[in-house]
Amino acid sequence: MEGKGILTGVVVIVVGALLGSFIGGFIGHTFPDGVIHDLFSKEITAGLSPAMLDLRVLEITFGCLFKFNVPAVLGILLAAFLYRTVVK
Repeated sequence: MEGKGILTGVVVIVVGALLGSFIGGFIGHTFPDGVIHDLFSKEITAGLSPAMLDLRVLEITFGCLFKFNVPAVLGILLAAFLYRTVVK
């Protein structure tokens, strides 16, 4: 039963981040350059850039990047709040 809770949490986080990023991108493109545009369009990237390991018969690429912006974080918080209030 514990695995189901972790999977649900990951789904809520991913859906919230995707919706927040989509809405933030739309708002960022709608407003002209300025404070609101910068708030919704600037992102912080953290993680490991793709690195390749070539063994001649096998090629493996490693990497994981997280791109955070204000709307994505707000989307995650909103999705978590809605999940806790509606589902539980």
